[in-house]
Amino acid sequence: MIQVENIIKRILSIKLFLASFLLTVLSFNFLDISIFKATRSMSSLIFSFFKDFIDPLSDIIDPFNIAVCCLIILILILNIKNSLKEPKKLKILSQKIGYKYEIILESLNYYIEMMKHIIISIICAGIVCHILKYVLGVSRPKYFFLEGYQRLDYFNIEHKVNSLPSGHAQAAFTLAILFLIYVNKYTFYVLTLASLMAISRIFMSMHFPSDLILGAYIGVFVPTLIFKIYFFEKIRSFNKDNIFTFSSLLKLIYLKRLV
Repeated sequence: MIQVENIIKRILSIKLFLASFLLTVLSFNFLDISIFKATRSMSSLIFSFFKDFIDPLSDIIDPFNIAVCCLIILILILNIKNSLKEPKKLKILSQKIGYKYEIILESLNYYIEMMKHIIISIICAGIVCHILKYVLGVSRPKYFFLEGYQRLDYFNIEHKVNSLPSGHAQAAFTLAILFLIYVNKYTFYVLTLASLMAISRIFMSMHFPSDLILGAYIGVFVPTLIFKIYFFEKIRSFNKDNIFTFSSLLKLIYLKRLV
């Protein structure tokens, strides 16, 4: 948990907030248009990479899909917990999965908290992102360049036009930070993938760089804040030595169908 605590401190720090805010403002005012135009002249191979690989990946690793999966898993876990009240089913499940009742129960409670955190984080981060889109009313590149929309139009009700912050960047970094909080491995690869998913939105003509910066910040800030306030103490209270793996959880869910 020490590494997780360090992650929390960095993400919730004033320094990161100020850095994200300043980078967003500087990019919006001085860099967005020039960077976007520069990407138009890049190699077709780069465009193909983002269009044919990274952008479709964003649709697969979609927060809505993840939230639905987590909700289903949460319901199944609660169903298993209810089944553990029956001694006969408890004995069969314990024998088949190879864990004692205490470990099964603690593991189920741990994964319940995890699923709740993931679902709430995805919902709240998405809400914050879309509220800011409406309030700021920054036009997407294609509407700004091709259809004559103003760069900034506060409280613009044409939601499809609004660009800042990027929902895809927010979603990618929300999932990334949730993964790092609970798995705490492969940090470089996870953040690289999230960054590529965000950058792809520039090549898809959907966003400016400032959109990505603010979207990424919201993506890591909201889940971390929720974790710190509501879940940190609960998660820390579990004995990690008594928590079985996620694959064991899926095995238990499967075995429950046979009992």
